[in-house]
Amino acid sequence: MQPYQDPARRQPKGDHNRRLAMGLEPEQFAAEAGVTPEALRQYELTSPDQDFDVDVARRVGDALDRLEQVLPNSEAGGNNTAAAVTHGAATMDHSRHVRLSSAELTPSVLEGATIYGLDGEKVGHVSHLHGTGPNASVIIDVGGFLGLGAKPVAVPASDLDFMRDEKGEVHALTAWTKDMLEQMPEHHHH
Repeated sequence: MQPYQDPARRQPKGDHNRRLAMGLEPEQFAAEAGVTPEALRQYELTSPDQDFDVDVARRVGDALDRLEQVLPNSEAGGNNTAAAVTHGAATMDHSRHVRLSSAELTPSVLEGATIYGLDGEKVGHVSHLHGTGPNASVIIDVGGFLGLGAKPVAVPASDLDFMRDEKGEVHALTAWTKDMLEQMPEHHHH
């Protein structure tokens, strides 16, 4: 991947997904980038319409570019082993998944999609949307068992990176953990 020249033009969600694709834990990567885990977390949670710490962005970008050159699971490293994140017993290769366009962020496409957290853990499923596109509110059912007892919470679509896998199934990655989502206020349908 071409390194960014201007740290102020970085894409925090894109950097987050690059880190996930390399299978790097936040603490491990933060140390490599020379930032605190909290600074990394704040940077990765930055929405597209928010400002971020440019020094953290520069350090994160430099570390990602450097690691993609040396890690064996990096496409840039020349190895055929694709970048992956482990989800339970299955491994998903996000480097081959196609990001959804803004026009695809609609209820008919997203409802039912599985949401994965930083560590590859399933954190919930999309119940429904309020609006469409990147400004929509995505209602995620968190917790529960077989759809019973789940808590609905609302998050901005911009906090989720929606993509389609090789089978055409839509899922999303987020920097939110299951615990963080469970601490959010419950969404009440009006």
